[in-house]
Amino acid sequence: MTNKNKNSTVVEHKNKSQKVETFLNNKVLPVLKVVSGNKYLRALMEGFYVTLPIIVFSSIIGIIMWVPPAIKGDMSWYPLVMRQLLNRLYVLTMGLVSLWFVMGISTSLAEKLNAELPAGRKMNIMMVAFAAGSSIFLMSVTGSFALTSDGLATENFANILIGNLGSQGMMTSIIVGLTLPWLFYIPVKYNWTIRLPKAVPQGVSQSFADIVPYGLSVLVYWGFGYIFIGTLGVSFTDSLYQLFAPIFSGLDSYGFLAGVSLLTAMTWFIGVHGPSVTRPFLTPFMYSNLANNQALFAQGEHPHWALTYEFSYDFSATLGGTGATFVIPFIFIVFAKSKQLKAVGIASYIPVWFQVNEPALFGAPMILNPVYLLPFWILPVINVLLYKMFIDVFGMNAAIADVPWSIPAVVGLLIGSAFDPLTVLLWIIMVTVDFFFYLPFVLIHDKMVMADEVKTAEEKGIPQPLHYAIGTRVWYGIGKAMAPNKEKRLNYATLGAEITADLKIEKEEKAVFKKEEKARMVQEKLDKKSKIKPETQELQLKEKDDKIHVLVVCYGAGSSAMMAASAQKAFKAKGMDNFVIDSAAYGAHLTKMNSANIVILSPQVKMYVEDFEKAIQPNTKIVITNGKKYVDATNNPEIAFDIIMDAAKEIIKK
Repeated sequence: MTNKNKNSTVVEHKNKSQKVETFLNNKVLPVLKVVSGNKYLRALMEGFYVTLPIIVFSSIIGIIMWVPPAIKGDMSWYPLVMRQLLNRLYVLTMGLVSLWFVMGISTSLAEKLNAELPAGRKMNIMMVAFAAGSSIFLMSVTGSFALTSDGLATENFANILIGNLGSQGMMTSIIVGLTLPWLFYIPVKYNWTIRLPKAVPQGVSQSFADIVPYGLSVLVYWGFGYIFIGTLGVSFTDSLYQLFAPIFSGLDSYGFLAGVSLLTAMTWFIGVHGPSVTRPFLTPFMYSNLANNQALFAQGEHPHWALTYEFSYDFSATLGGTGATFVIPFIFIVFAKSKQLKAVGIASYIPVWFQVNEPALFGAPMILNPVYLLPFWILPVINVLLYKMFIDVFGMNAAIADVPWSIPAVVGLLIGSAFDPLTVLLWIIMVTVDFFFYLPFVLIHDKMVMADEVKTAEEKGIPQPLHYAIGTRVWYGIGKAMAPNKEKRLNYATLGAEITADLKIEKEEKAVFKKEEKARMVQEKLDKKSKIKPETQELQLKEKDDKIHVLVVCYGAGSSAMMAASAQKAFKAKGMDNFVIDSAAYGAHLTKMNSANIVILSPQVKMYVEDFEKAIQPNTKIVITNGKKYVDATNNPEIAFDIIMDAAKEIIKK
């Protein structure tokens, strides 16, 4: 292919990318922004994250309690007292998951509503949690609590408090968690309270101030819950669970699992965090299914519910991260010829084992890249269907334990399934399918990147890079050692020696060029000192203790760290050491924002801009980036530098 053809291919590829991005930004992103930025859905997600440590801990207890007898095939050898002690611990942790969940949802939503209240008149978050806990008891407990004539209870209270507070009450948790904060909000907003003399200590006054909102909340759910007990003889939770029971089976179908996986991948591909769109709706069903699997396994039956939190998402559909990108770094390292993709492969190989794929997504880039659209969308669907088939057809155990998403999938599948060896076979098949599906698309992209690298070298007058795949060199080495006849072995040895010699020459040329380039840059820096733009000079001449703090925020801390590193490289090269550039994941950014002068939002978190505006310090500048510019900034220090400098100039003007 001539250089002219190569250049036209690159231009055509860039034009297609721009068209796709324009369509997605104008037609799709506005809808997804409304969904993923919705405070109620975010409260659901945050409510789940709060309860996650409890669920993981109780899952470990479940494994200790159930797995050894299952492997042995006999319960008699396992001491009864040990099972009883472990079961007590399990029931009073995982068995109360609806209680923990409603407290997490309600406090998360209450914090968001508090931002709308004037200073000095805020909801007591702890009391909101207490009210939520009380209310779910009133909506779920079925006992009549009858009393005898002498005032003694006719029932054993301890035996009736647990029933519907496990996974069966998750739907009730959502309803109470998303409505109760509003009942608390109204009396606080309009100052319906019990007023005490000013001389009364603040702690005592606050206790009385919380009586009205707490009492109003609890009374509403007490009355509503008793309507069901008085008319149907069952609790609200029982009625709701029976209503949704048919839906549970439908959500565990091949079609629904495939649809959710596709939607998650589609949203991530355009820069919106997919799980924040799909998971809030599914969390109660996922954990109900997990509890059902645990009950089935404890009874010696097959745990078959596929839709569970980590198994149906992180360990199958999105193996290695959304888009099923586990194989991408390996393909980049072994089969790519371009320098850029090889470097991305090396940088992303270790993280992808732990489901962190931002280095590959933004380094390649894969996000908003039409070349990867088909495999990025289709492979999660194929993976989750394979996972479901292994459960239904081959009898593989579904999840009986919630394993942290950040451990390698093959380990998570094995532990979470009670060490079912079929999970290892499933993992091998998924990796194989993903590899052969992705390979041709990577090779297409590799050719485009190589053409771009050659063009850049020509424009800058630097030595053109040699493009050899590591896999090619390995293949020649294997041929040199194992070819069937001497002539072929000699041919492989010659080809390998030619590549080695070429690469050695390239390395020597690069060393000479780097030395000359370093000297040129030093001289250029000296020449430019007297020609610095006024606004840049003002920034450079600031006192050393008057730093400009920049914070880059993304959803998982992967791409934000890449952009921060890219910007640091540019500022260091320009000798501007008064800029402090940091990165953070959304949710862990609040403490760092206190000192930030500039906050840069990645495309994944820009829908939360209102939350950032409420939390930032006065005169802090928020920068919202679009997909392509943000991706480019993670790779190109000059683009990252320009984004920060544009914001810094506005600060100086103020």
